[in-house]
Amino acid sequence: MNMKLQRTLKLVLKPTEEQKQTLLETIEQYKFAYNYTCKVGWSTKTWNGIELHKLTYYTVREKTSLPSQLVISARVVATESLKSAIKRKKKGLKSKCPQSNNPAIRYDRRSYTVWLEREEASLATVKGRQKFKVKVPDYFKQYLDWRVTSANLKYDKRLKKFFLNITCEKEFPDVEPVNYFVGVDLGLRNLAVVSTPDGKINKFFDGGHIRAVSERYFALRKRLQSKGTPSAKRHLKTLSQKEKRFRTAINHRIAKEIVSLVPAGGVIVLEKLKGIRKRIKVNKQNRRWIHSWNFAQLQQFIEYKAQAKGIRVVYVDARYTSQKCSRCGHISRSNRIDQSHFVCKHCSYSLNADLNASRNIVKNYLASLQRGEVGTGSGISLPVGRCQPSQCSGATC
Repeated sequence: MNMKLQRTLKLVLKPTEEQKQTLLETIEQYKFAYNYTCKVGWSTKTWNGIELHKLTYYTVREKTSLPSQLVISARVVATESLKSAIKRKKKGLKSKCPQSNNPAIRYDRRSYTVWLEREEASLATVKGRQKFKVKVPDYFKQYLDWRVTSANLKYDKRLKKFFLNITCEKEFPDVEPVNYFVGVDLGLRNLAVVSTPDGKINKFFDGGHIRAVSERYFALRKRLQSKGTPSAKRHLKTLSQKEKRFRTAINHRIAKEIVSLVPAGGVIVLEKLKGIRKRIKVNKQNRRWIHSWNFAQLQQFIEYKAQAKGIRVVYVDARYTSQKCSRCGHISRSNRIDQSHFVCKHCSYSLNADLNASRNIVKNYLASLQRGEVGTGSGISLPVGRCQPSQCSGATC
């Protein structure tokens, strides 16, 4: 049986000045279609796609120049947004009628065509189908024989650029499983610690330098906010994007190194993130840093890089992994001497606290296998390599 890999590539569209105006008008009318459908659905309490189609399709066709495929696309996206909002409302969470100022246009196979080898794309617009030049980086040439399955168009107002995000997929032969497991613990002093049950691999990804850089960003952001001038506000936006790219690049690098430690067919065991910020006890200064770091993104990067190599990624409950002795299994809060040191009160076994936790994570998974419980990956699909120009520096992919 083959495994199917999926990747999303972020491409820069190169429209002429006339085409740019056409795309902007298409996005504007798509926004109207989306917002109008959401308003109708919200006011009439209609969440069913077929019923929403009956209520909105002909009105949108009359008031816009959108082709039928894009009218239907806007309705489908609006239906999804409405269902998501209602789901939040039923859970008692704050929810209101979905609206968007700059929606991404979702294309289906009837409304777009992409030729990566020719660096061209054909998209449905308010002026009919039009061909556009697309910038395809050399790194993306490896996907020329992959099948493109979907696309969406997004306009970045800050960069004043159009991005075409295409999803492509390809089937590969399954990799033979091997008896190789590593556990990954996420934390404060060390962003990630990787180890095997036998201790042959003990890899630390120190967070000290990263935390120092984050503190410099915070101090600069605080000074700019206190000024409040238009120039300072523009600088704040630039700074925010720069910091975001820095963190994404770090997560890419760490994920790449972790995956490189595991052979094809092996298993990477990650901790379920729910409650991670409650589990990690920190002072006020470090609390700000731990709440700002995107651990979920790091796990996503690990997962899709591992998938490409034929490595499985699984998740386990990480409760008590910091209090449990990885040698004898004794659990006690007093086993954790401080942020860095672990000494078992039962067997006197001592080692780095994060390393102990990472070994417990992988041992928890092995124990779940014996009980017949398996925690699989999330099945995400994210870009590979220099895939998100707005988020990734590209140097570490």
